[in-house]
Amino acid sequence: MKQEDMCSVVYALRILGKKWTPWILCELLVEDNQFFSNLLERVMSSSGTKISARVLSEVLTILEEAGIVSRIVEADTMPIRVRYSLTQKGRDFGIVLAVLKGWGIKWGGVEQKLCKSFRCVHNSVPMIDIDKIRGMLDKRPSEDENLE
Repeated sequence: MKQEDMCSVVYALRILGKKWTPWILCELLVEDNQFFSNLLERVMSSSGTKISARVLSEVLTILEEAGIVSRIVEADTMPIRVRYSLTQKGRDFGIVLAVLKGWGIKWGGVEQKLCKSFRCVHNSVPMIDIDKIRGMLDKRPSEDENLE
């Protein structure tokens, strides 16, 4: 299914649903513009799980193709170094993660806490209280407004 034929919610979930995407996004939200090797180390540290360089490279390629991450090659260095940073589209995922954090705190039995690592996904984004923004969902546009 092509991106333009996809429901907008399904599109967002397909990106966030990749195993390593939340950790990569959070690491780049905490410290944008990271070299590949630093990002690899930080993702492993924050997730507590080993990720191979090949898998990280594959996920970063998917995120780059989706316009979420930009890749900057520094060819004038030996060895050649590659840096990654979030595009505006990628930085906007911080808002999505903040809402998910609020939902998880309210319904997942997960308390608002200070995790051991500052780089924990939980600590990388603020919490958006879903009860405070509930009114936005109650003001759903009419079917005619959706078509415009």
